[in-house]
Amino acid sequence: MEIFYGCCLTILEMTFILVGLLILHGLRKVLGATPFYIAAGVLLIFTQFAGATGLRMLIGYQSLDFPLSSSVLSLPFLAILVVVYVTDGTLSAQRLIIGVMAALGFYVYLASITQVQTTWPGYTIGQGVAAESLGFLLSASLRLMAATVISLTFDLFLLPIFFQRLTNLRCRLYVTVTGSLLLIQLIDHIVFVTIAYWGTPEWWSHITASYFARAIFVVILSIPTTIYLSRISHENPGESRRTLDIILAFFGGYGRALKLEQNLRESQERYRMLVQNASDMIIVMNETGWVLDANRAALKMLGADTFSEVINHSFEEVAGLNPEVWLHLLEHRTDSGYPKASESSSVSCSIIVPEKGTEIDLSITMIPFENAPLLITFGRDVTERRKLEREREEWHSQLSHRQRLEAIGRLAGGIAHDFNNYIHAIQGHLDIIKYMHEVQDEDIRRNLDKIDHITELAGTLTSQMLSFARKGNYQNVDVDIRMLVDKCAELFLPGTQSGITFRIIDDGRKYIVRGDAIQLQQTLLNLMINAKDAMQSNPDSEEQILTIRIGEPHAMGIELDPPPEVKLDSRRKLCAIRVEDTGTGIDPAVKARVFEPFFTTKPVGKGTGMGLAMAYGTILAHNGWLQCCNLPGRGAAFDIILPIEQQISENNGGESL
Repeated sequence: MEIFYGCCLTILEMTFILVGLLILHGLRKVLGATPFYIAAGVLLIFTQFAGATGLRMLIGYQSLDFPLSSSVLSLPFLAILVVVYVTDGTLSAQRLIIGVMAALGFYVYLASITQVQTTWPGYTIGQGVAAESLGFLLSASLRLMAATVISLTFDLFLLPIFFQRLTNLRCRLYVTVTGSLLLIQLIDHIVFVTIAYWGTPEWWSHITASYFARAIFVVILSIPTTIYLSRISHENPGESRRTLDIILAFFGGYGRALKLEQNLRESQERYRMLVQNASDMIIVMNETGWVLDANRAALKMLGADTFSEVINHSFEEVAGLNPEVWLHLLEHRTDSGYPKASESSSVSCSIIVPEKGTEIDLSITMIPFENAPLLITFGRDVTERRKLEREREEWHSQLSHRQRLEAIGRLAGGIAHDFNNYIHAIQGHLDIIKYMHEVQDEDIRRNLDKIDHITELAGTLTSQMLSFARKGNYQNVDVDIRMLVDKCAELFLPGTQSGITFRIIDDGRKYIVRGDAIQLQQTLLNLMINAKDAMQSNPDSEEQILTIRIGEPHAMGIELDPPPEVKLDSRRKLCAIRVEDTGTGIDPAVKARVFEPFFTTKPVGKGTGMGLAMAYGTILAHNGWLQCCNLPGRGAAFDIILPIEQQISENNGGESL
């Protein structure tokens, strides 16, 4: 019975060791691989001590007797090597082999030093029975160390080869595990005994002893090993490996394996560098919008200086985006975490960063990661692009406006031509009535005079319409801008009511332009009269000042806004005549239409709406343009922009009244 109990205890101990190591191996993704490898190393070292003591289980038959170290302790270690090779791959098996060699090397070194210390007379650590026992164990283990290292080396290299060969022959998993362990036990036993006992009378007896007992233990240990491997078969990478891969990888490819790992790290670094240096924003968030990672472009677009200002903060906090934008991605997803086929896999929107004013187009995509959804947000700064789009739309709007003006001009010209003929006919018949018949009735005479006045006004209007339609019939001579302004002032001042201050400010330079002096004079007078009317319509103004400024646009702070039909030449200089008033300014709703024909803000009967339209056409015919703006806190300004033919410096300029 004692033999039975001893065998049961031995099997229980061996199974406990294997199951413990399998549990640590199964938890390596939770605890890490360190506890597993430490336990395997402790088992390896303890096996050396057990082997040095020569512990054996005596059954009574030589073939059934077995040593404790090579049977109960070594077999679980070899089974674990199979598990590592199958589940973690060739590279992990190589690392385990190197770890075993390193552990045995440390053991030999420490055992040799300690064995010397236990036998050195007068050594300060003290000596006694315990020290003598330790010295004996270390001496015995070192005596058999060469045989142990060589046999274990054969085990570590040949076991994966046998296992892979049986796997490639498509044997069942239990047969593969059992067969490989049986073959390796046979080789281990022969190599160890041959090296340890070669040339001694006990050699043959050791060769024929204990193998049958080991075979029984292999059959028993293969059961939990097979169960464990079958449960984690999804981790098995060894189906397509070659038989000698472990040898070729170790002696010819371990460096290449390390190189592959280095390449993997470099690939990860390149990927990280690519993400960090991308011009587009890349942000990783969880389902609640909490920022987990971000690149440098995200910091720049969001106006942040450091990653800590963005990472571990709510995206709503840093960008102002409501989480409801991506909620439907989370609500419509499959069990695997991906969006349903009928639903969009991403959502797009635009945001304007509150503090910086940056306009960003966002695309948010949901992906599953470790059983939880992640939101990958890509953003592109479209501030400049949107600005260009708005400018392009404004340009098209201006071009469309000019085209409408041309169409109106052609229509007005056609109508005015026929209408002018009718007016001349009416005027002619009216003159005939006056000269052929002397009208005595005052009422009739008054009505005839009114008809005469109305036809005269109608004739003036049709002349303006024809001039607008035909773009005028201009002379092309040199015109001195200052002399032009002075002439307009002489014509304007006698009709100006008291209470209006008139002044001219120039920069002292003489500006010569090519054009029709009469048409330019009429245009400037029209602007001056409009400025006077604007100030007189604002009786609340404390002072009424009409100012004419002459100079270069950039020196006067004028922001140029040429129409599409005017092509600016950077080599051609410009001059500006600005007419400023202190009236009510220009309503923004009116500003876009001030140069349209027949558009006027004056009361009925006070204006035809052709004055500014004709002025605009006149300046456009002189290769310039007319623009207007509101002055900060004081009235409006109309700018006549003309190309300079000649510029002469005369004096320091100044102001004249």
